[in-house]
Amino acid sequence: MASSFTKRSLPCVLLLLAVFLTGFSAATTTTHGGGPITMEMFRRWQAEYNKSYATAAEENHRFLVYARNLAFIKITNAEAADAGLTYELGETAFTDLTNQEFRAMYTAAAPLTAADDDDDDVAFITTRAGPVDAGGAVNLSAGDAPASVDWRAGGAVTPVKNQGRCGSCWAFSTVAVVESIYQIRTGKLVSLSEQELVDCDTLDHGCNGGISYRALKWIATNGGITTEADYPYTGADGDCDDTKLFHNAVTIAGLRRVPTRSEAALAAAVAAQPVAVSIEAGGDNFQHYKKGIYNGPCGTRLNHGVTVVGYGEEETDAGGVKYWIVKNSWGEGWGDGGYIKMRKDVDEPEGLCGIAIRPSYPLM
Repeated sequence: MASSFTKRSLPCVLLLLAVFLTGFSAATTTTHGGGPITMEMFRRWQAEYNKSYATAAEENHRFLVYARNLAFIKITNAEAADAGLTYELGETAFTDLTNQEFRAMYTAAAPLTAADDDDDDVAFITTRAGPVDAGGAVNLSAGDAPASVDWRAGGAVTPVKNQGRCGSCWAFSTVAVVESIYQIRTGKLVSLSEQELVDCDTLDHGCNGGISYRALKWIATNGGITTEADYPYTGADGDCDDTKLFHNAVTIAGLRRVPTRSEAALAAAVAAQPVAVSIEAGGDNFQHYKKGIYNGPCGTRLNHGVTVVGYGEEETDAGGVKYWIVKNSWGEGWGDGGYIKMRKDVDEPEGLCGIAIRPSYPLM
């Protein structure tokens, strides 16, 4: 989807340029078409998201960034209907970051190898945990998937977590789907350890990125994964604690990759259990997403791992709009309580933001 409305934010850029050229103090207010943006507003935002800065100079700089972002948010929302947007932007925990900073801190494209295109990975994978009966996998050819699914309602989804400034999104989406299938099969919801994957998964790259299906393979080969309480998250790369490798609270027997570039196949899989996917995230609109059904802009350069925990349809003035329910790992201070609804069944086979390119799920 073209991002023509971003050009309309040019007045905001010019405004900030003028501010830099004429000087700016903490007491100054800056204005735009939507009204003044004041330090008092920034202070309220700081209190809500528990933000503080080491120096007054850094605080003033962050106020400038906040003011520019808030101007962009207000202008985009005012022009949403004309731009064809079906969502709203708003203040989040990241409103004091430039988009370049945000991308660098919270997204990470996973390094790929030739093995990532191996047919053995695309097909059915089992490990030393033992073979899985074919009945344990999702029947992706089934056409009887329900009209809507929300695994949160069934108690199969842990609360939204926060990866911090570590490119470990892949570990969070992996752990999320293992937590969910364990709850679906046993009725017990257990929070599992992302840090064990960050430190010990030799198939991936810790805070420098990874891919869920590789991490699922590692869990299956290791014989399982321990709990978050046993191996807590630090938000940084660390040495693998070998003593925890056999503290396996949950074991999976393998994984399956959903046929790529098929939202129908993805829906069939999600009807059975939450699914780990990769998307392109990190644009200005994605950074400031607050509510509604996100319909772009974004491309298909996958740089972020998330979890599809359901799907549904919302009635609008233009008719029914289908969406995926996506759990993120940026904390509850981003998006709709840490979630985003993403447009489902778009014209592109890759799905919106590439959501249908690389889905996978564990077998138990």
